[in-house]
Amino acid sequence: MKLVVTGHDGKGGSIFAYAGAPPRQTSPGSFDLWSTQGAITVPDATDAMAPAKIGYFPKEGETAWKIVSVPGLAARAAMPAAGAMTMPEEIRAHFDAADPEMHTTDTIDYVLILAGTAELELDLGKKESVAAGDCVVQRGTRHAWRVTSQEPLVMAAVLFGAKRGR
Repeated sequence: MKLVVTGHDGKGGSIFAYAGAPPRQTSPGSFDLWSTQGAITVPDATDAMAPAKIGYFPKEGETAWKIVSVPGLAARAAMPAAGAMTMPEEIRAHFDAADPEMHTTDTIDYVLILAGTAELELDLGKKESVAAGDCVVQRGTRHAWRVTSQEPLVMAAVLFGAKRGR
């Protein structure tokens, strides 16, 4: 995968500020492509090779653009039970201990399914099937991506940190 980041030269003209591998890989097939903190301005003075370092899930005033790959059924079946949900505490804290795929974040997420299929499950077992080409707007609800295909579920997601009102 190649990430292309545009920018401006000293005279305000358009330039390619970076073209290459994404700066951070969070797990096999998953990448942090870009993130921001605070007020967003253009021209953007951010180093094109070093977007803002934020946590995995952005907080209020932060954004993140990610490619997320969730293993398919065969790969999941081959995982040792104890290691299947190994993740940093910063991420694990958002997940339900009784159902390790259910999680809630204080974000608004724009998600495009790139590959694979899944059931997006909400509270009370409500489910909606999603597949490549489908789009989801996830608005801070408790949810799980239940992969239903042998191939990985690959999603492009833009996350906007939000303040939880209630």
